[in-house]
Amino acid sequence: MENISEHFLHRFFYPESVALIGASGNPLRINHHLVANLVNLGYKGRIYPIHPKEKEILGIKAYPDVKSVGEVVDLAVVAVSQMQTPGLLRECIDKGIKRVVLVAGGFSEIGEEGRRIQGEMARLVRQSGIRTIGPNALSPINPRIGFSVSFHPLERLLTGGLSLIFQSGLYEPRLHWLFHDFNLHLNKLIDLGNKMDLNEVDALSYLVHDPLSRVIGIHLESIEGDGGRFLELIGEAAALGKPVVVLKSGRTEEGAKAAASHTGVLVQGNDLVFDSILKQFGAIRAYTIEEFFNIARAMERFGTLSLPGNRVAVATLPGGEAVVMTDLVPQEGMAMAKVTEATMKRLRPVFPPWEIPVNPFDLGVTLQFGNPIQVYETLVESMIEDPNVDALHIQVPDRLFVVPKEVFKLFAKAPEAGKPLVLWVAGIEPGTQETLQWLEELGIPVFPGPEKALRALAALYRLSLSRKDRFFKH
Repeated sequence: MENISEHFLHRFFYPESVALIGASGNPLRINHHLVANLVNLGYKGRIYPIHPKEKEILGIKAYPDVKSVGEVVDLAVVAVSQMQTPGLLRECIDKGIKRVVLVAGGFSEIGEEGRRIQGEMARLVRQSGIRTIGPNALSPINPRIGFSVSFHPLERLLTGGLSLIFQSGLYEPRLHWLFHDFNLHLNKLIDLGNKMDLNEVDALSYLVHDPLSRVIGIHLESIEGDGGRFLELIGEAAALGKPVVVLKSGRTEEGAKAAASHTGVLVQGNDLVFDSILKQFGAIRAYTIEEFFNIARAMERFGTLSLPGNRVAVATLPGGEAVVMTDLVPQEGMAMAKVTEATMKRLRPVFPPWEIPVNPFDLGVTLQFGNPIQVYETLVESMIEDPNVDALHIQVPDRLFVVPKEVFKLFAKAPEAGKPLVLWVAGIEPGTQETLQWLEELGIPVFPGPEKALRALAALYRLSLSRKDRFFKH
Protein backbone atom coordinates (compact mmCIF):
# COMPACT_ATOMS: atom_id res chain seq x y z
CA MET A 1 0.00 0.00 0.00
CA GLU A 2 1.55 3.26 -1.15
CA ASN A 3 -0.36 5.55 1.22
CA ILE A 4 -1.21 4.02 4.59
CA SER A 5 -3.54 6.93 5.41
CA GLU A 6 -5.96 5.60 2.78
CA HIS A 7 -6.47 2.34 4.69
CA PHE A 8 -9.90 2.20 6.37
CA LEU A 9 -8.28 1.52 9.76
CA HIS A 10 -6.17 4.67 9.71
CA ARG A 11 -8.82 6.98 11.11
CA PHE A 12 -9.53 4.50 13.91
CA PHE A 13 -5.98 5.19 15.07
CA TYR A 14 -5.92 8.88 14.15
CA PRO A 15 -9.40 10.26 14.86
CA GLU A 16 -9.70 14.02 14.92
CA SER A 17 -12.90 13.75 16.94
CA VAL A 18 -14.40 11.06 19.14
CA ALA A 19 -17.80 10.54 20.80
CA LEU A 20 -17.62 8.51 24.02
CA ILE A 21 -21.08 7.04 24.54
CA GLY A 22 -21.44 5.95 28.14
CA ALA A 23 -18.74 8.23 29.53
CA SER A 24 -19.07 8.87 33.27
CA GLY A 25 -18.20 11.80 35.49
CA ASN A 26 -17.90 9.50 38.51
CA PRO A 27 -14.20 8.74 39.13
CA LEU A 28 -15.18 5.44 40.76
CA ARG A 29 -16.72 4.09 37.56
CA ILE A 30 -14.49 2.51 34.93
CA ASN A 31 -16.20 4.49 32.13
CA HIS A 32 -14.75 7.63 33.70
CA HIS A 33 -11.34 6.68 32.31
CA LEU A 34 -12.62 6.82 28.75
CA VAL A 35 -12.48 10.61 29.07
CA ALA A 36 -9.82 10.93 31.77
CA ASN A 37 -7.21 9.02 29.78
CA LEU A 38 -7.63 11.26 26.75
CA VAL A 39 -7.25 14.33 28.94
CA ASN A 40 -4.27 12.98 30.88
CA LEU A 41 -2.47 11.69 27.79
CA GLY A 42 -2.84 15.00 25.97
CA TYR A 43 -5.11 13.95 23.11
CA LYS A 44 -5.60 17.04 20.93
CA GLY A 45 -8.72 15.94 19.07
CA ARG A 46 -12.27 16.99 19.88
CA ILE A 47 -13.86 14.97 22.70
CA TYR A 48 -17.63 14.53 23.02
CA PRO A 49 -18.70 12.72 26.20
CA ILE A 50 -22.21 11.28 25.79
CA HIS A 51 -24.35 10.82 28.90
CA PRO A 52 -28.10 11.40 29.36
CA LYS A 53 -27.70 13.34 32.63
CA GLU A 54 -24.16 14.71 32.89
CA LYS A 55 -23.67 18.33 31.80
CA GLU A 56 -19.88 18.14 31.69
CA ILE A 57 -17.14 15.64 32.45
CA LEU A 58 -13.68 16.85 33.50
CA GLY A 59 -14.54 20.30 32.24
CA ILE A 60 -15.64 19.01 28.83
CA LYS A 61 -19.20 19.65 27.72
CA ALA A 62 -21.29 16.46 27.73
CA TYR A 63 -24.18 15.68 25.37
CA PRO A 64 -27.35 13.67 26.07
CA ASP A 65 -26.99 11.63 22.87
CA VAL A 66 -24.86 11.41 19.76
CA LYS A 67 -27.55 13.17 17.71
CA SER A 68 -26.95 16.31 19.77
CA VAL A 69 -23.28 16.60 18.79
CA GLY A 70 -22.72 19.40 16.30
CA GLU A 71 -20.54 17.42 13.91
CA VAL A 72 -20.20 13.94 12.47
CA VAL A 73 -17.34 12.58 14.55
CA ASP A 74 -14.53 10.43 13.14
CA LEU A 75 -15.06 7.71 15.73
CA ALA A 76 -17.77 6.69 18.17
CA VAL A 77 -17.05 4.46 21.16
CA VAL A 78 -20.19 2.71 22.43
CA ALA A 79 -19.44 1.71 26.03
CA VAL A 80 -22.83 0.76 27.45
CA SER A 81 -24.60 -2.51 28.27
CA GLN A 82 -25.20 -5.12 25.58
CA MET A 83 -28.94 -4.42 25.74
CA GLN A 84 -28.42 -0.78 24.77
CA THR A 85 -25.62 -1.36 22.24
CA PRO A 86 -27.69 -2.32 19.14
CA GLY A 87 -29.91 0.76 19.44
CA LEU A 88 -26.97 3.09 19.94
CA LEU A 89 -25.14 1.53 17.00
CA ARG A 90 -28.16 2.43 14.85
CA GLU A 91 -28.07 6.00 16.23
CA CYS A 92 -24.41 6.29 15.18
CA ILE A 93 -25.30 5.07 11.69
CA ASP A 94 -28.21 7.51 11.45
CA LYS A 95 -25.85 10.30 12.49
CA GLY A 96 -23.52 9.39 9.62
CA ILE A 97 -20.63 8.13 11.75
CA LYS A 98 -18.44 5.75 9.73
CA ARG A 99 -16.35 4.16 12.49
CA VAL A 100 -17.65 2.62 15.72
CA VAL A 101 -16.06 0.68 18.57
CA LEU A 102 -18.45 -1.64 20.42
CA VAL A 103 -17.13 -2.22 23.92
CA ALA A 104 -19.82 -4.36 25.57
CA GLY A 105 -19.62 -8.13 25.77
CA GLY A 106 -22.59 -10.46 26.02
CA PHE A 107 -23.09 -11.34 22.37
CA SER A 108 -21.82 -14.34 20.38
CA GLU A 109 -19.82 -15.59 23.36
CA ILE A 110 -22.88 -16.21 25.58
CA GLY A 111 -24.99 -18.47 23.39
CA GLU A 112 -27.66 -18.59 20.73
CA GLU A 113 -29.51 -15.40 21.67
CA GLY A 114 -26.27 -13.42 21.84
CA ARG A 115 -25.22 -14.76 18.43
CA ARG A 116 -28.58 -13.77 16.99
CA ILE A 117 -28.27 -10.18 18.23
CA GLN A 118 -24.66 -9.94 17.04
CA GLY A 119 -25.76 -11.28 13.66
CA GLU A 120 -28.38 -8.54 13.40
CA MET A 121 -25.78 -5.89 14.20
CA ALA A 122 -23.43 -7.40 11.62
CA ARG A 123 -26.11 -7.16 8.94
CA LEU A 124 -26.79 -3.56 9.90
CA VAL A 125 -23.08 -2.77 9.63
CA ARG A 126 -22.77 -4.37 6.19
CA GLN A 127 -25.88 -2.64 4.87
CA SER A 128 -24.77 0.79 6.09
CA GLY A 129 -21.17 0.46 4.90
CA ILE A 130 -19.64 1.53 8.22
CA ARG A 131 -16.75 -0.29 9.93
CA THR A 132 -16.75 -1.53 13.52
CA ILE A 133 -14.34 -2.97 16.07
CA GLY A 134 -15.84 -5.48 18.49
CA PRO A 135 -18.15 -6.09 20.16
CA ASN A 136 -16.42 -7.13 23.38
CA ALA A 137 -13.43 -4.89 22.59
CA LEU A 138 -11.47 -2.03 24.13
CA SER A 139 -9.64 -0.36 21.30
CA PRO A 140 -7.60 1.26 19.83
CA ILE A 141 -4.53 2.83 21.48
CA ASN A 142 -2.14 5.19 19.67
CA PRO A 143 0.51 6.75 21.97
CA ARG A 144 1.72 9.18 19.32
CA ILE A 145 -1.45 11.24 19.57
CA GLY A 146 -2.29 10.38 23.20
CA PHE A 147 -5.32 8.37 22.12
CA SER A 148 -6.58 5.45 24.18
CA VAL A 149 -9.86 3.59 24.54
CA SER A 150 -9.34 1.94 27.90
CA PHE A 151 -11.01 1.40 31.26
CA HIS A 152 -7.58 1.37 32.92
CA PRO A 153 -6.21 4.70 34.20
CA LEU A 154 -3.16 5.59 32.11
CA GLU A 155 -0.54 8.14 33.13
CA ARG A 156 1.94 7.69 30.30
CA LEU A 157 2.45 5.77 27.09
CA LEU A 158 5.97 5.15 25.79
CA THR A 159 6.17 5.44 22.02
CA GLY A 160 8.08 2.86 20.02
CA GLY A 161 7.85 0.48 17.09
CA LEU A 162 5.79 -2.40 18.54
CA SER A 163 2.22 -2.82 17.30
CA LEU A 164 -0.13 -5.29 18.95
CA ILE A 165 -3.25 -7.11 17.76
CA PHE A 166 -5.43 -8.83 20.38
CA GLN A 167 -8.53 -10.93 20.15
CA SER A 168 -9.31 -10.28 23.79
CA GLY A 169 -8.51 -7.78 26.49
CA LEU A 170 -5.89 -9.97 28.16
CA TYR A 171 -3.54 -6.97 28.02
CA GLU A 172 -5.98 -4.63 29.81
CA PRO A 173 -5.25 -5.65 33.45
CA ARG A 174 -1.54 -5.52 32.60
CA LEU A 175 -1.50 -2.02 31.10
CA HIS A 176 0.11 -0.28 34.08
CA TRP A 177 2.77 -2.97 34.30
CA LEU A 178 3.36 -2.98 30.52
CA PHE A 179 3.85 0.77 30.25
CA HIS A 180 5.74 1.21 33.53
CA ASP A 181 7.68 -1.68 35.07
CA PHE A 182 7.90 -3.67 31.82
CA ASN A 183 9.00 -0.60 29.80
CA LEU A 184 6.95 -1.41 26.69
CA HIS A 185 7.40 1.02 23.78
CA LEU A 186 4.17 0.94 21.80
CA ASN A 187 3.27 2.07 18.30
CA LYS A 188 -0.36 0.95 18.06
CA LEU A 189 -2.70 -1.51 19.76
CA ILE A 190 -5.99 -2.91 18.50
CA ASP A 191 -8.32 -5.26 20.37
CA LEU A 192 -10.67 -7.03 17.94
CA GLY A 193 -12.99 -8.71 20.45
CA ASN A 194 -15.63 -10.90 18.80
CA LYS A 195 -14.52 -9.80 15.31
CA MET A 196 -18.05 -9.13 14.09
CA ASP A 197 -16.61 -6.90 11.35
CA LEU A 198 -12.89 -6.09 11.53
CA ASN A 199 -10.69 -9.13 11.96
CA GLU A 200 -7.01 -10.03 12.27
CA VAL A 201 -6.46 -9.89 8.48
CA ASP A 202 -7.78 -6.33 8.37
CA ALA A 203 -5.54 -5.29 11.27
CA LEU A 204 -2.49 -7.03 9.84
CA SER A 205 -3.04 -5.54 6.37
CA TYR A 206 -2.76 -2.10 7.97
CA LEU A 207 0.12 -2.69 10.36
CA VAL A 208 2.33 -4.58 7.90
CA HIS A 209 2.44 -1.46 5.70
CA ASP A 210 2.47 1.05 8.54
CA PRO A 211 6.00 2.54 8.42
CA LEU A 212 5.92 3.13 12.18
CA SER A 213 5.28 -0.56 12.94
CA ARG A 214 8.67 -2.27 13.19
CA VAL A 215 7.48 -5.35 15.13
CA ILE A 216 3.99 -6.87 15.22
CA GLY A 217 2.60 -9.02 18.03
CA ILE A 218 -0.64 -10.97 17.47
CA HIS A 219 -2.81 -12.76 20.02
CA LEU A 220 -5.34 -15.11 18.42
CA GLU A 221 -8.01 -17.46 19.62
CA SER A 222 -9.23 -18.10 16.08
CA ILE A 223 -8.65 -16.94 12.50
CA GLU A 224 -11.86 -15.32 11.25
CA GLY A 225 -10.50 -13.72 8.11
CA ASP A 226 -9.00 -15.33 5.03
CA GLY A 227 -6.39 -17.74 6.43
CA GLY A 228 -4.37 -17.72 3.25
CA ARG A 229 -4.24 -13.94 3.18
CA PHE A 230 -3.30 -13.92 6.89
CA LEU A 231 -0.23 -16.04 6.13
CA GLU A 232 0.62 -13.98 3.03
CA LEU A 233 0.66 -10.85 5.19
CA ILE A 234 2.99 -12.49 7.70
CA GLY A 235 5.24 -13.31 4.75
CA GLU A 236 5.04 -9.70 3.57
CA ALA A 237 6.05 -8.53 7.04
CA ALA A 238 9.01 -10.91 6.99
CA ALA A 239 10.04 -9.60 3.57
CA LEU A 240 9.94 -6.06 4.97
CA GLY A 241 12.11 -7.09 7.93
CA LYS A 242 9.29 -6.82 10.45
CA PRO A 243 9.26 -9.63 13.05
CA VAL A 244 5.80 -11.06 13.77
CA VAL A 245 5.25 -12.74 17.16
CA VAL A 246 2.14 -14.91 17.45
CA LEU A 247 0.43 -16.14 20.62
CA LYS A 248 -2.25 -18.65 19.59
CA SER A 249 -4.48 -19.87 22.41
CA GLY A 250 -7.08 -22.63 22.11
CA ARG A 251 -4.30 -25.08 21.25
CA THR A 252 -5.92 -27.99 23.09
CA GLU A 253 -9.49 -29.29 22.89
CA GLU A 254 -10.18 -27.79 26.32
CA GLY A 255 -8.63 -24.48 25.29
CA ALA A 256 -10.73 -24.39 22.12
CA LYS A 257 -13.89 -24.83 24.19
CA ALA A 258 -12.78 -22.03 26.53
CA ALA A 259 -12.16 -19.75 23.55
CA ALA A 260 -15.64 -20.50 22.22
CA SER A 261 -17.19 -19.48 25.53
CA HIS A 262 -15.06 -16.33 25.63
CA THR A 263 -15.43 -14.73 22.20
CA GLY A 264 -18.00 -17.06 20.67
CA VAL A 265 -15.76 -18.62 18.04
CA LEU A 266 -14.77 -22.20 17.47
CA VAL A 267 -11.04 -22.79 17.21
CA GLN A 268 -10.39 -25.38 14.54
CA GLY A 269 -7.42 -27.11 12.97
CA ASN A 270 -4.38 -29.00 14.10
CA ASP A 271 -2.09 -26.87 16.26
CA LEU A 272 1.07 -28.66 15.09
CA VAL A 273 0.20 -27.87 11.49
CA PHE A 274 -0.55 -24.25 12.39
CA ASP A 275 2.78 -24.05 14.22
CA SER A 276 4.70 -25.42 11.25
CA ILE A 277 2.99 -23.11 8.75
CA LEU A 278 3.63 -20.05 10.91
CA LYS A 279 7.34 -20.82 10.98
CA GLN A 280 7.41 -21.37 7.22
CA PHE A 281 6.04 -17.87 6.71
CA GLY A 282 8.59 -16.36 9.10
CA ALA A 283 6.59 -15.79 12.31
CA ILE A 284 7.88 -16.38 15.84
CA ARG A 285 5.54 -18.54 17.94
CA ALA A 286 5.07 -17.71 21.64
CA TYR A 287 3.42 -20.26 23.91
CA THR A 288 2.65 -18.24 27.04
CA ILE A 289 1.46 -14.70 27.72
CA GLU A 290 4.71 -13.87 29.50
CA GLU A 291 6.81 -15.22 26.63
CA PHE A 292 4.69 -13.28 24.13
CA PHE A 293 5.34 -9.93 25.79
CA ASN A 294 9.00 -10.66 26.51
CA ILE A 295 9.81 -11.69 22.94
CA ALA A 296 7.79 -8.87 21.37
CA ARG A 297 9.53 -6.25 23.51
CA ALA A 298 12.96 -7.76 22.83
CA MET A 299 12.39 -7.78 19.06
CA GLU A 300 11.41 -4.12 19.21
CA ARG A 301 14.54 -3.26 21.24
CA PHE A 302 16.86 -5.33 18.99
CA GLY A 303 15.76 -3.21 16.04
CA THR A 304 17.42 -4.32 12.80
CA LEU A 305 19.91 -6.69 14.44
CA SER A 306 19.98 -10.29 13.26
CA LEU A 307 21.57 -13.39 14.78
CA PRO A 308 22.77 -15.73 12.03
CA GLY A 309 24.69 -17.91 14.52
CA ASN A 310 23.67 -19.47 17.84
CA ARG A 311 26.98 -19.24 19.74
CA VAL A 312 26.47 -17.25 22.92
CA ALA A 313 28.89 -15.93 25.55
CA VAL A 314 27.43 -16.10 29.05
CA ALA A 315 28.55 -14.14 32.12
CA THR A 316 26.91 -14.58 35.53
CA LEU A 317 27.59 -13.54 39.11
CA PRO A 318 26.95 -16.82 41.00
CA GLY A 319 28.85 -19.88 39.83
CA GLY A 320 25.76 -22.01 40.31
CA GLU A 321 23.88 -19.79 37.87
CA ALA A 322 26.58 -20.45 35.29
CA VAL A 323 26.03 -24.19 35.60
CA VAL A 324 22.28 -23.79 35.16
CA MET A 325 22.81 -21.62 32.09
CA THR A 326 25.22 -24.13 30.58
CA ASP A 327 22.38 -26.66 30.70
CA LEU A 328 19.73 -24.24 29.52
CA VAL A 329 21.58 -22.82 26.50
CA PRO A 330 21.42 -26.01 24.37
CA GLN A 331 17.84 -26.65 25.50
CA GLU A 332 16.87 -23.35 23.85
CA GLY A 333 18.60 -24.27 20.59
CA MET A 334 21.69 -22.18 21.31
CA ALA A 335 25.31 -23.21 21.94
CA MET A 336 27.98 -22.08 24.38
CA ALA A 337 30.56 -20.22 22.30
CA LYS A 338 34.07 -21.74 22.23
CA VAL A 339 36.16 -18.59 22.50
CA THR A 340 39.53 -18.19 20.83
CA GLU A 341 42.91 -18.18 22.54
CA ALA A 342 43.21 -14.48 21.68
CA THR A 343 40.07 -13.79 23.72
CA MET A 344 41.50 -15.78 26.64
CA LYS A 345 44.62 -13.57 26.59
CA ARG A 346 42.55 -10.38 26.48
CA LEU A 347 40.51 -11.48 29.49
CA ARG A 348 43.39 -12.66 31.73
CA PRO A 349 44.18 -9.15 33.08
CA VAL A 350 40.81 -9.15 34.88
CA PHE A 351 41.09 -12.74 36.17
CA PRO A 352 41.49 -13.42 39.88
CA PRO A 353 44.92 -14.77 40.90
CA TRP A 354 44.04 -18.11 39.28
CA GLU A 355 42.75 -19.40 35.96
CA ILE A 356 38.97 -19.44 35.43
CA PRO A 357 36.72 -20.61 32.60
CA VAL A 358 35.91 -17.92 30.06
CA ASN A 359 32.50 -19.17 28.96
CA PRO A 360 30.54 -19.12 31.15
CA PHE A 361 32.46 -16.22 32.65
CA ASP A 362 32.50 -15.94 36.45
CA LEU A 363 31.69 -12.32 37.23
CA GLY A 364 31.29 -13.08 40.93
CA VAL A 365 34.98 -13.86 41.31
CA THR A 366 36.39 -11.28 38.91
CA LEU A 367 34.42 -8.43 40.46
CA GLN A 368 35.93 -9.27 43.86
CA PHE A 369 39.44 -8.63 42.56
CA GLY A 370 38.97 -5.99 39.87
CA ASN A 371 37.31 -2.71 39.01
CA PRO A 372 33.74 -3.61 37.95
CA ILE A 373 33.64 -1.23 35.00
CA GLN A 374 37.02 -2.46 33.74
CA VAL A 375 35.84 -6.07 34.06
CA TYR A 376 32.67 -5.48 32.08
CA GLU A 377 34.39 -3.36 29.45
CA THR A 378 37.12 -5.97 28.92
CA LEU A 379 34.53 -8.73 28.76
CA VAL A 380 32.33 -6.96 26.19
CA GLU A 381 35.22 -5.78 23.99
CA SER A 382 36.82 -9.23 24.00
CA MET A 383 33.64 -11.10 23.13
CA ILE A 384 32.48 -8.78 20.34
CA GLU A 385 35.84 -9.19 18.60
CA ASP A 386 35.80 -12.96 18.93
CA PRO A 387 34.70 -14.57 15.62
CA ASN A 388 33.35 -17.57 17.57
CA VAL A 389 30.85 -15.44 19.53
CA ASP A 390 27.51 -14.48 17.96
CA ALA A 391 25.71 -12.97 20.97
CA LEU A 392 26.26 -11.96 24.59
CA HIS A 393 24.19 -12.82 27.68
CA ILE A 394 25.38 -10.87 30.73
CA GLN A 395 24.23 -10.40 34.33
CA VAL A 396 24.63 -7.04 36.09
CA PRO A 397 24.36 -6.54 39.89
CA ASP A 398 21.93 -3.84 40.99
CA ARG A 399 24.59 -2.35 43.27
CA LEU A 400 26.38 -0.97 40.20
CA PHE A 401 23.61 1.52 39.47
CA VAL A 402 25.12 4.05 41.87
CA VAL A 403 27.50 5.11 39.07
CA PRO A 404 26.37 7.51 36.29
CA LYS A 405 24.27 5.76 33.67
CA GLU A 406 26.59 6.89 30.86
CA VAL A 407 29.19 4.44 32.19
CA PHE A 408 26.95 1.61 31.02
CA LYS A 409 27.21 2.75 27.43
CA LEU A 410 30.02 0.21 27.19
CA PHE A 411 27.33 -2.42 26.65
CA ALA A 412 26.16 -0.60 23.51
CA LYS A 413 29.43 -1.58 21.84
CA ALA A 414 27.95 -5.03 21.20
CA PRO A 415 24.88 -4.03 19.14
CA GLU A 416 26.99 -1.36 17.44
CA ALA A 417 29.30 -4.18 16.35
CA GLY A 418 26.32 -6.18 15.08
CA LYS A 419 26.25 -8.62 17.98
CA PRO A 420 23.01 -8.77 20.02
CA LEU A 421 23.45 -8.41 23.77
CA VAL A 422 20.92 -9.11 26.49
CA LEU A 423 21.31 -8.01 30.10
CA TRP A 424 19.57 -9.27 33.19
CA VAL A 425 19.36 -7.95 36.72
CA ALA A 426 17.96 -10.37 39.28
CA GLY A 427 14.31 -9.57 40.00
CA ILE A 428 14.35 -6.07 38.48
CA GLU A 429 12.15 -5.02 35.56
CA PRO A 430 13.75 -2.44 33.22
CA GLY A 431 11.07 0.20 33.68
CA THR A 432 11.75 0.48 37.41
CA GLN A 433 15.32 1.73 37.05
CA GLU A 434 16.47 4.80 35.11
CA THR A 435 19.73 3.26 33.86
CA LEU A 436 17.95 0.15 32.61
CA GLN A 437 15.37 2.24 30.75
CA TRP A 438 18.24 4.17 29.18
CA LEU A 439 20.01 0.95 28.16
CA GLU A 440 16.86 -0.26 26.43
CA GLU A 441 16.80 2.97 24.48
CA LEU A 442 20.25 1.98 23.22
CA GLY A 443 18.85 -1.28 21.83
CA ILE A 444 19.76 -3.57 24.74
CA PRO A 445 16.83 -5.60 26.10
CA VAL A 446 16.93 -5.99 29.88
CA PHE A 447 15.26 -8.81 31.83
CA PRO A 448 14.70 -9.73 35.49
CA GLY A 449 16.00 -13.28 34.97
CA PRO A 450 18.42 -15.28 32.79
CA GLU A 451 15.86 -17.60 31.18
CA LYS A 452 13.82 -14.75 29.70
CA ALA A 453 16.97 -13.11 28.37
CA LEU A 454 18.15 -16.33 26.74
CA ARG A 455 14.77 -17.04 25.15
CA ALA A 456 14.84 -13.59 23.57
CA LEU A 457 18.16 -14.43 21.93
CA ALA A 458 16.84 -17.83 20.86
CA ALA A 459 13.80 -16.18 19.28
CA LEU A 460 16.02 -13.75 17.38
CA TYR A 461 18.12 -16.69 16.18
CA ARG A 462 15.06 -18.61 14.94
CA LEU A 463 13.82 -15.49 13.19
CA SER A 464 17.19 -14.98 11.51
CA LEU A 465 17.23 -18.61 10.34
CA SER A 466 13.72 -18.22 8.94
CA ARG A 467 14.73 -15.10 7.02
CA LYS A 468 17.77 -16.92 5.65
CA ASP A 469 15.66 -19.89 4.52
CA ARG A 470 13.13 -17.61 2.83
CA PHE A 471 15.93 -15.71 1.06
CA PHE A 472 17.40 -18.88 -0.40
CA LYS A 473 13.99 -20.26 -1.39
CA HIS A 474 13.29 -17.13 -3.37
